[in-house]
Amino acid sequence: MTATLKVAPAASSASALTLNSVCHAYDGHTVVKGVDLSVAPGEVVCLLGPSGCGKTTLLRIAAGLEVLQEGSVSLEDIYIAGQGHRHVPPEKRNVGLAFQDSALFPHPHRVGKCHLWT
Repeated sequence: MTATLKVAPAASSASALTLNSVCHAYDGHTVVKGVDLSVAPGEVVCLLGPSGCGKTTLLRIAAGLEVLQEGSVSLEDIYIAGQGHRHVPPEKRNVGLAFQDSALFPHPHRVGKCHLWT
């Protein structure tokens, strides 16, 4: 069974988040290459892929935690990172990011984590 959730976008035609031709590498190893992504206001997007394919790197770039190496990033059609544009720091972007580690539920340990989800 598959369920789809549709959230009505805002009246504005502006893109809430746009990444154009984003490329990023660590120590010469390319983890993100030529990614284009446009997210409409109110749209829910999920990044899926195997470990190490660049999902978290893209989120860190959008949030400003990682300085963009190539390409451009805009929020509501205002450039916040890219060639010829100043890197807007994370605290000025109004972007939230929740990491997938145990920081959300740091108190359960071993067996407790199993019971948390049942």
